Amino acid sequence: MKIKKTAGPPPKKAAQAGVQNKTLAEKLESWLEKRSKSLLIITLGISLIFSFLMFDIKMSEGNDDSEYIEGAYKFARNAESYFNSKAPLYPIILSVPVKFFGIKIPILKSLSVIFQLLQIIFLYAAFRKLIPNLILFFTLLFISVNDYFQYFASQTYSESFFLFLLALFFYFFRQLYEKNFSTGKSEIKNWLLFGFLLFLLTLTRNIAIAALPAVLLFFLFQKNFKAMLFAISSFGIFRIGFEFLRKAVWGGNSQFASQIDILRQKDPYDASKGIDDLSGFLGRLTTNTDLYLSKRFFQILGFTSDDSIITKTSLSVLVIILFCLGLFITFRKNNQTLLFAGLYSLIFCGLTFFVLQTRWDQPRFVLVCVPFILMVIFYGLYSVSKRNSTGFIFAVLIPCSIILLSSFISSTKKSIANYPIVKENLKGDRYYGYTTDWQNFLKMSKWCADSLPAESYVASRKAPMSFIYANGKSFYPVYHVFSTDPDSILNTFKKDQVTHIILASLRRNPKKQDGYIINTMHRLLQPVVQKYPDKVSFVKQIGESEPAYLYKFNY
Repeated sequence: MKIKKTAGPPPKKAAQAGVQNKTLAEKLESWLEKRSKSLLIITLGISLIFSFLMFDIKMSEGNDDSEYIEGAYKFARNAESYFNSKAPLYPIILSVPVKFFGIKIPILKSLSVIFQLLQIIFLYAAFRKLIPNLILFFTLLFISVNDYFQYFASQTYSESFFLFLLALFFYFFRQLYEKNFSTGKSEIKNWLLFGFLLFLLTLTRNIAIAALPAVLLFFLFQKNFKAMLFAISSFGIFRIGFEFLRKAVWGGNSQFASQIDILRQKDPYDASKGIDDLSGFLGRLTTNTDLYLSKRFFQILGFTSDDSIITKTSLSVLVIILFCLGLFITFRKNNQTLLFAGLYSLIFCGLTFFVLQTRWDQPRFVLVCVPFILMVIFYGLYSVSKRNSTGFIFAVLIPCSIILLSSFISSTKKSIANYPIVKENLKGDRYYGYTTDWQNFLKMSKWCADSLPAESYVASRKAPMSFIYANGKSFYPVYHVFSTDPDSILNTFKKDQVTHIILASLRRNPKKQDGYIINTMHRLLQPVVQKYPDKVSFVKQIGESEPAYLYKFNY
């Protein structure tokens, strides 16, 4: 007896039926997977275009970027006599091009563009096929078109370099994970490389020590105590070795000691106000959480203006809930690399919010965790909504699209505004784009280098910026009113061999000329002039509006 075969649908129709049964998330994932390498190249191209359009040849008024270059210059000239305790590695990296080309700002800033591109490449390599392509390329595109990330891609701040190292660190973590964190002899070199990268992170940014407890916590969850020992030991080899080298060559306090002393103060610029207690640090934690999660985080996403000062605890709570949900789902799905990145971000932000004084309210302190916060949040939202197309659209597609569109619009506007400035800068006008107060101050710094004796030592409120625009002439840094007693002020300047002082009219509100200025130098000089008028003499004035003055000390 023959069994009659039932004819099934033709293979082509069966395949079409299978495609039709796929959810929207699956269709997008399949489409992105086929084009992943091409999309990576496109993303890098977009990042490069925006980096070019937003490239800023001027130094920022933030001063830290100028300080890195000054450190690089001193290190290049005499490595044994200079050590930057705030971020030792970055000035050393910058010292290489400074050694060969001198202080060429466009060359130094181009390094940040390269680090931005490398960050994208290694993030792709670290999380490829570990998270949905939609989430991965959303994050990479966000980095490429976001005006905050592009701002740091054309500055000599350490953010682009640090993010590149962080992406590289997670990439090598993935290599260890894919080998089941093997501790065999053949894997020792990989563990040493992992420890070396962890060491480099802490050498670039002190707060990156948060990676160490993240490593401990991760392997504690895994109950892999042998891997924990290997990770900590490999880091310890490089960290301890470096501390011996630092003490032998440069001496002085450790990298962390000087920073800790400042962080413990109630006021980072005035030690006389005393040391903060536990309640003070807890107050910092709550205030900073609102500052960075409800204000800075949403500014970076493009949902609020750069000038917004509004904080909302409800927004902070929302971010924390979404992040914790994503982290829990990441843990349940055993996504090891993303879990580690999430733990790192959690500890990094927690430590940052706990120790930083609230007056240091800057987006860059949270920006370095934003890619990983977004990955964790949207990984969680993707996981819970992917089977329901409507939920997926509202939970993932629409928010991701709005964030990208908002970033694209902000970067486009800033690119248009930046074009005439960079055009004039390239023609040779180094001061074009600065407000009048800054132009006069920087021109005075240049005048000091050109017209004063080589041995002169000029006190400046922004000494590293004066150094840059004076083509390598050192200035005496003054960041706060260290005394109100004229004799003490005069003796301090005399002891430190200060010959002149610049009194600039730098605006307290950079965007508004309202007569209020940063008067640190004025408050130092005024009591001296009142008691000893013959000890100070006028030398030079530059500018009629918002002028800069130069005075000479007659000890």
